Amino acid sequence: MPSKLEKTIHHTQKPITKADILSALKYLGIHSGSKLEVHASLSAFGFIVNKQYDVLDALIETIKDGVIIVPAHTSEMTNPRDWENPPVPKDWIPIIEENRKPFDASLFIPERVGIIAKSFLLYPGVKRTNHPEVSLAVYNKTNDSTWLDHGFDDRDLIHPLYKLKQEKGKILMMGTDFYTCSSIHLTEFMSQYSTIDYYDYHIVIDGKPIKKTITTKYFDDDDINFKNISAIYIEKYKNTEWYKQTKVGNAMLTLIDADKLYQIAKDFHLNYKKN
Repeated sequence: MPSKLEKTIHHTQKPITKADILSALKYLGIHSGSKLEVHASLSAFGFIVNKQYDVLDALIETIKDGVIIVPAHTSEMTNPRDWENPPVPKDWIPIIEENRKPFDASLFIPERVGIIAKSFLLYPGVKRTNHPEVSLAVYNKTNDSTWLDHGFDDRDLIHPLYKLKQEKGKILMMGTDFYTCSSIHLTEFMSQYSTIDYYDYHIVIDGKPIKKTITTKYFDDDDINFKNISAIYIEKYKNTEWYKQTKVGNAMLTLIDADKLYQIAKDFHLNYKKN
């Protein structure tokens, strides 16, 4: 049976280099002062000479005065009562909660975010927010330190991705699609079908574990909102400057506008009705 690498080589027309990725970023209009939310899949590209490092180096070499935000989520820190894939036996839950290690942004490895996002955390200058469930890795070359502000109540909209919307930033999907786009979650709490949840965590802040209550509102039809919001956005902005695409190897790179996506997601969640 062919190995994963053999399959990748077989399905790649020619090796992808950092120069190829730099050229694509320039084509999309990404520049030194760009502010970006980035979602990327290494396997989508094909054979890249220096793997995830070429992707990250290209981004950092391009954005010298702006901001790069990458998910650094830790789904194992969510409320174990909500776990579904897979669930745990109910009698395990008190044991898990009693023995949990306090969340430490400098230590915990992100889950389900891919090797590009995990490697981003190792780059000099990258800092991580302190949210125990949905932390973000932030490379901030501006003079504004509030890019790291990340509140513990969804409804307060103290969030790097909300700031991205306010600052007219962009969202870059590299070999991924709207289903990976964390910004869509920002307006879920506005839906009448969202469910509020409170959960207590211990979080390491300035070297000490501190108790924090996280307030989250989950939208009950998660797959539906991502599907519909993406369809609305594409229909409205395809063939405009707010929906740009180019290919690198096998990966489609898509650049969209954070504020325009936010407005569509907000309108969707405020007006969504169940069938």
